[in-house]
Amino acid sequence: MFTRVEVAGDSMTPTLEAGDRLLVLRLGHRWRLRPGDLVTLEAPPGPGRPARLVKRVVDADGTSVEVAGDNPVASTDSRTFGRLPARTVTGKVLYRYAPPERAGIVH
Repeated sequence: MFTRVEVAGDSMTPTLEAGDRLLVLRLGHRWRLRPGDLVTLEAPPGPGRPARLVKRVVDADGTSVEVAGDNPVASTDSRTFGRLPARTVTGKVLYRYAPPERAGIVH
């Protein structure tokens, strides 16, 4: 099961840029999160915060996850809102399909 996501903002530069379009594998309970994974997650409530975020896993213990953006100056992440329940992670980023010149597997 896959879903598509468009990146908004600069929190993940240089890895991801605003407008990048990603193919995301929806995660089930059997998936193990590892530091370095790029994931989508439900954002905690906050003014001006989008409903879904794309971040990098810093730490995961099975029940909670700590995430961060690759661009700390432009990122609202666990440094701001703390650890999140692991169930808020909705998918793992696998591939950037657009723009064509940046298409490929995302690490």
